[in-house]
Amino acid sequence: MSLISTEPFVPHSFAHIEEKRVFPRGAVPEIAYHKFIKEYDALEGVSVSRITYRHDGLAITGLMALPQNLSARNHPILIFNRGGSREYGKLTVVNVLRHMAPFARAGYLVFASNYRGNDGGEGQDEFGGRDVGDVLALLEIARAHEAFDGRRAYMLGHSRGGMMTMMALREKAPVKAAAVLAGVSDVRKSARERPAMQTAVFERLFPTGDLDVEFEKRSSVAWAHEIDTPVLLLHGDADEAAAVGHSIALAEALSSAGKKHALHIYPRVNHSLYRVWDDVIPRCLSWFEEHV
Repeated sequence: MSLISTEPFVPHSFAHIEEKRVFPRGAVPEIAYHKFIKEYDALEGVSVSRITYRHDGLAITGLMALPQNLSARNHPILIFNRGGSREYGKLTVVNVLRHMAPFARAGYLVFASNYRGNDGGEGQDEFGGRDVGDVLALLEIARAHEAFDGRRAYMLGHSRGGMMTMMALREKAPVKAAAVLAGVSDVRKSARERPAMQTAVFERLFPTGDLDVEFEKRSSVAWAHEIDTPVLLLHGDADEAAAVGHSIALAEALSSAGKKHALHIYPRVNHSLYRVWDDVIPRCLSWFEEHV
């Protein structure tokens, strides 16, 4: 794997966002999206790039957010794993401002993948198949950055990205700790909770027709005993996309296996967690700083 190119990040146009259905319909109106762009234009202390890297012979796109004042071999790494599938949920200016820039301001080298097949990348999104390798490859690329301190690497995932994070931890990703926000821990349960997901996502993206096998591969409740990395679980109890039971069940499985973790549930908070974002970021930073 290798980094092919970096170029200044330019936010997608609202027309593109609408055409590709990147957000739930009506979730980010045009006026709100343009406010995000203005906020990005005023962003200070952080340098954001669109990156393309190679893994499995494929060109894969992503983003990188760095503190503007870098010191050689002095910074921790954070890998951010996005939610959604295909173009829905791909990395945008919203992710830059909410998931990446706060950590870059805190001194982290932040890298995020769109996963294969998305936002101009090659290949096919498998929703937790070979695209988990895309995350691990990006972590290896990040660890080669000259400003990485060689020790402190972490991972953060939201929604589907929480599933990707747990799968990467199962593969023994060399990170000190991880945080999962509104994550999916039982994909079979997700299929029951949201039947449209089975036909629109699972049956189309899973690489084999054996759904039972594919569900188990992606469901961390089934293999929590294999996780050796401390995991912070954050979830809202009014989550409309991934019920809070996903994090509760995973916390119980980790507890049964004697694995280090913490669970915090936000009352009356939905899937995005944005209403409590001022608590989410410090809580994640404290968790990471606890594990050095």
